[in-house]
Amino acid sequence: MYKVSPKTKKTTFQIKVSEANSVRLLGDFNGWNAESNPMKKSKNGVWKIDLKLSEGEYEFRYLVNHHEWLNDDKAPKVDNMFGGENSVATISY
Repeated sequence: MYKVSPKTKKTTFQIKVSEANSVRLLGDFNGWNAESNPMKKSKNGVWKIDLKLSEGEYEFRYLVNHHEWLNDDKAPKVDNMFGGENSVATISY
């Protein structure tokens, strides 16, 4: 799930994957670079990251343990060129 904060102008992305060893946030905002946005795990198994993004629409996915792609259950989806789907975040302050 993602949440936009107009006050801080930050977007929080989070996903619960308790058994994961690593989760990365990839999207068109970081060139789909797996090294750009590692997420931090909380004690309750929720992985989280805060980003400052400009207003607009961004496609994104979560990369779990360097090989499993997950989408955001709450976000809209669009088809990608690999025959799957990407999640879409709409950022508006």
